[in-house]
This record gives sequence, C-alpha cells and structure tokens, in this order.
Amino acid sequence: MEVRMYATLRPIVGRAAIETETGPGATFQALVDELTARWPDLTREFFNADGELHTGVHILLNGRDIRYLDGLATIIPPDAQVRIFPPVGGGSNSFYHVDTAVDAQPIINDYYGVPLWLMKEYLLDLGADEITPDLMTGSGWRAALRKAEPRAIGSLRVGGVTAEFTGEPAALDALFGQLHVKTLRGGG
Repeated sequence: MEVRMYATLRPIVGRAAIETETGPGATFQALVDELTARWPDLTREFFNADGELHTGVHILLNGRDIRYLDGLATIIPPDAQVRIFPPVGGGSNSFYHVDTAVDAQPIINDYYGVPLWLMKEYLLDLGADEITPDLMTGSGWRAALRKAEPRAIGSLRVGGVTAEFTGEPAALDALFGQLHVKTLRGGG
C-alpha cells in the first residue's frame, strides 16, 4: 500500500511516498508499527512519552483524520489513500514530559515555520516577560531564543526559531500544551 509522507517526515524515510506491507484489512496501529520498525526515528515524531499519538500528528484516511474515526484501531479499507503529516510547528521534543531537576538538561526545540518575532509574541501572550531580546521568562520557566538553522524540505528551505527551555516540570508541561496549539497554524 502506498503511504504519502509530508514535510519533516520525508527526510526520515527518504522520499515522499513509501510502499508498505501493511494494507487493507489491517489497523492503522499495524501500519504505524511497521513504519516505526523500518524507520525508528519516526517513533519520536509520532508518539509522546506515554506512547500516545502526538496531538499534532495527522494521519489521514481518504482525507479524514483517523482521530475522528477509530484512531489507531481504524481498519484500513481497500480504497485507502493514506497521508501522514507531522506537527506543523516542529518541536518534536515539546510533547515529552520533562524532568527539570537542578542537574537536568534544558529542552531544546526547533519550531520551523515560526519566525523569532512570532515566537516572542506567542510567549508574551502566554505570560512571559522579555528580559533581553533573546531571553523570555514566565511563571516557573525560562526560554532562550535564537534563529534556527534553515531546514531543507526538497527544494524548499524553511526557517524558524530554536528555543531552549528550563523550568519546573508542571510549568513546562502547561507551557508546552498552550504553545503547541499556537504553533499548529502553518508559519504565521
């Protein structure tokens, strides 16, 4: 069965369309299992730390998000056209629960399609104060911002922002949930 991959998923699998062994009669869970077995880097793109499908990942069956069907338990029909889109705003680590104890490493996320000025606006909307042009702080968290290295997706070059987050786990979890919603709109 042909599965079309989009945006940041294409470099992982090496092309826009892939053929899978999993097909009609199987579930989307079986399809995702095959894909992550063949390309382990897809695991971090598809799932959060609890093993649930990231809210920003969209798996479409004939144009409908499987989330609104039976989720990963949806049976693949004979006429299936499958398309998989990653989170639009990038930042694959932003969905993971983070341990931010004193000796913990910062969380570094790339948000492609989100310019630096827009990320600052988003963080200000979420209660941040701008300490310096590249440092924002909120209640229980801090974000150091810089332009991300451009990413090539085929012939398209996409810029964005790299954000380095530190803070309390509960504050970061709340921030990432709200920031994710803001970054879902495609780049402005």
